[in-house]
Amino acid sequence: MTSARPRPTGPDAFTSLPVISHRFTPSASQVRPARAFVAGLLGDEHPCRDDAMLLTSELAANVVRHAAQRDFLVSVAFPDTGVMVAVEDGGSSKIPHVRRPTDDETDGRGLAIVDDLSSRWGFERRPSGTLVWFELAQPSPDQRP
Repeated sequence: MTSARPRPTGPDAFTSLPVISHRFTPSASQVRPARAFVAGLLGDEHPCRDDAMLLTSELAANVVRHAAQRDFLVSVAFPDTGVMVAVEDGGSSKIPHVRRPTDDETDGRGLAIVDDLSSRWGFERRPSGTLVWFELAQPSPDQRP
């Protein structure tokens, strides 16, 4: 008897699972279309849709703010556990890290939100840029509203 191998998760999912990607210009006006791209792939009824949209917005906004030199790529994969989204910038030299700003600071919460809402997240340095990814696990049927 052969057991089914589990599908990879984390950054390996983007090289071993089917992935749907779209490239966006490095402009603040492209954050909304990036979010809409992910929402459209997930559909209105997907249990991870709202969180995926929010986290995609945060990562796309980080690219525009910190690495807005070249187009950025948004990719979506569907491991057995839920959904994964990656945003790859055009070559930032900055290392993504979670900040915990004070209450009066007006920015710096993006990766903290990703850290709080995602099942897992991480980043990879690639020759083409920095890829930041997150994974959202689908709630089990007994956890759904």
